[in-house]
Amino acid sequence: MRCYNCGAELTINPFCTNCGADIREYRRIIWTSNQYYNDGLTKARVRDLSGAVVSLRACLKLNRTNIEARNLLGLVYFEMGEAVAAFAEWVVSKNMKPDKNVADDFMEEIQSNPGRLDTINHSIKKYNQALAYARQGSLDLSVIQLKKVLQMNPNLVVAYELLGLLYLQAEEYNRAKRILNQALKIDRNNTRVLYYLKEAEEGIAQRYSGEGTGLRRRRSEPRASTDAITYTSGNETIIQPVNSVERGGSSTLLNIVIGAVIGILLMLFLVLPARIRSANNEMNDQLKEVSDELNVKNADIEEQQKRIEALQSENNELKGNIGDLAGNSGMAERYDHLAEAALNYIKDPNDVTGTEAMLALIPVGSASANAVSLNIESIGGLDPTIYSQAFRDLYNYLDNDVASRAARTYIDRGREEFENQQYQAAIADLLKATEIAPLDDEAWYYLAESYKQAGDSVHATQAYSRIVNEMADSQYADKARSNLSNGAAAEDTGQTQEQEQTAPDTAETTENTAAIDTDALAQALALQALQAGAGAGEAENGAE
Repeated sequence: MRCYNCGAELTINPFCTNCGADIREYRRIIWTSNQYYNDGLTKARVRDLSGAVVSLRACLKLNRTNIEARNLLGLVYFEMGEAVAAFAEWVVSKNMKPDKNVADDFMEEIQSNPGRLDTINHSIKKYNQALAYARQGSLDLSVIQLKKVLQMNPNLVVAYELLGLLYLQAEEYNRAKRILNQALKIDRNNTRVLYYLKEAEEGIAQRYSGEGTGLRRRRSEPRASTDAITYTSGNETIIQPVNSVERGGSSTLLNIVIGAVIGILLMLFLVLPARIRSANNEMNDQLKEVSDELNVKNADIEEQQKRIEALQSENNELKGNIGDLAGNSGMAERYDHLAEAALNYIKDPNDVTGTEAMLALIPVGSASANAVSLNIESIGGLDPTIYSQAFRDLYNYLDNDVASRAARTYIDRGREEFENQQYQAAIADLLKATEIAPLDDEAWYYLAESYKQAGDSVHATQAYSRIVNEMADSQYADKARSNLSNGAAAEDTGQTQEQEQTAPDTAETTENTAAIDTDALAQALALQALQAGAGAGEAENGAE
């Protein structure tokens, strides 16, 4: 024991040898506090938990630094289902003694099991809700909540007390007795539970005594009869009827039979109905209890079903998002095309046509057939609302490096094929060049010449018009204008009447020729690109 004034170790002297403080009263207080602690420990060992709480709180009131008493009080609270109060005591104990404190083990054991801690929190919330229902007069809802509480936290004594009190209020004494007896298994000497249990037993006794009033018989005093002779023999008074005839054995047997029959009838009409009513009441109580439990289970099942439906809906939505990302027009495939183009560029920087072909598979915005076939929309770059900055940077880097070289490759190849009179192959390569470089006048001019030599005056006229309308400063503009003015593109003898109507009249001026619809031109070029892709292989085989 240490001095309360200076903290020095105390001796048997009634004063502190270090500071001289009088410690007699202090020793008496510490001794009383220890007595309360011992009493609380004894009560806790025999499961008198409420009594242990009273003794331990008295101990701490005298000596708040008694760490053992505070830790034991927390254990008692936890055993009674009051986890919050237990944690409060252990936290205070930890603050008073940070090192080598058993309270650390208690809190760590509970906190290491998040599921158990979550169950305790839910049980406390539901108990508070049940208490609120009881105060509002909604006793049925309160009973349902308390049953849920006891399923989650079977040691919560206060929940047993409240549920037993509600059963007493509803005059369901058998249920109240059963619930209160369960509480006594946890806290054997709880005064409030014992008081409620006594009320339940008295209610049961009154109910059964009320049902049995018909069985009670008052004994009537023997009335004096004028037909009897009364005399005294010693201390006994004997009454003998006049003219009585002593009955024989047969009369005695008959009386026995009659008595047995009367006893059976009494049992059938008086005792058995009371027993049957009692059994029916117990059965009804059990059925009602089972019905309440079923209602609780059904409510839980309904709640879980709603959660399952919500999760299923969320799962379907996520699957839809995954389908959008991984589908034919999804971002996953676009990233694959970009990765393939980058890999091809790294392996062979000179294979510009292969890299450009892979980049052409990436749509500018949403996947569009027109955008893929002609790539007219790619002039403005990738849509920043769809593609990330990193995606656009890599795409632009590859496209800027390979686009011009790929266009030059297709133009050179197309010119060579044109000079070798491989017009279909030249058309296919020059169309690819115009897709990559839509404003390259050389590509458009040799494309028009290839169409002209292949006998397709319609597309030749459209290509010449493209140069005249959109590339007026080109070195090929005069040649294209001359071809349009002279009708050179319309000299194909195998041309159909529909194509003759589509081709410009040789008498028309250049201004009328310049009025050709550019949208029709784009659609015609897109259609030709699809046809040329199919016939390019055959043209090359024929040239060989």
